[in-house]
Amino acid sequence: MSSAEADSSPSWSIDELAVLAGVPTRTLREYRTMGVIDPPRMAGRVGRYDESHRRRLELIARLQARGYSLAAIRDLCAASATGRSLEDVLGGAASAAIDDAPLSLTTDELVGEVPVLADARLRRAAVECGLLHVGGVDGEWLVRSPALLGLVRDAISAGAGPRAALRLIAGLAKGARVQAVALADLVAEELWDERPPSVAALAPMGRRARLLLSQAAAALIIDAVGSELLRRSDMPGGKGLEMLVEELRIGAVRGRAEHR
Repeated sequence: MSSAEADSSPSWSIDELAVLAGVPTRTLREYRTMGVIDPPRMAGRVGRYDESHRRRLELIARLQARGYSLAAIRDLCAASATGRSLEDVLGGAASAAIDDAPLSLTTDELVGEVPVLADARLRRAAVECGLLHVGGVDGEWLVRSPALLGLVRDAISAGAGPRAALRLIAGLAKGARVQAVALADLVAEELWDERPPSVAALAPMGRRARLLLSQAAAALIIDAVGSELLRRSDMPGGKGLEMLVEELRIGAVRGRAEHR
């Protein structure tokens, strides 16, 4: 943008932008520190924010409303630096899978989300499988992944038994630990150098890895689910599962070819 264009375009101080966006000024400073929004254009000693900043704040609000954490949004910002806009990263066929923000719920709110969890025995089972965590303020339940809670709710609504749905969560948590050990081993044994501390050197790679790991894990799980359903379509009670796989567009091409 030329200086003439910059002068003619609307711009705001950080306080003015805060009022326009409906967020506290300190929140905008936090966004800037985290790299979620770009630095302002300097007019003398005063930072001026423009329409691109306002649009970015609208997008951040939408992402937060969908449950994305600021750290995940920051990772998307880093991805956009490769030449794709955040809208492209989120909206295309290769849209990023990113972690959702933890949620704190009262027992009444939890039961409102998943009615079967009114049963204290099932809540204990949900804690054991990793769906729920005890320790929230005033006895609230901590839900690390609202998406998993939604998966349990949808599975039960579709006809699955509550304990079967919780076994699914236990399996996903077990798989996550396997992946976590492999990644932690790589970082601790191959990349980390405690003399000198290599935080500054590894942090950029780690931010990219966080996004890539989310995408890769999602792709591998969906791929494996499709292959498993195809394999089970030849088993008693599995007739027609291949049509479901085709309708959902899940599973590897390799898996489909082997099935044929």
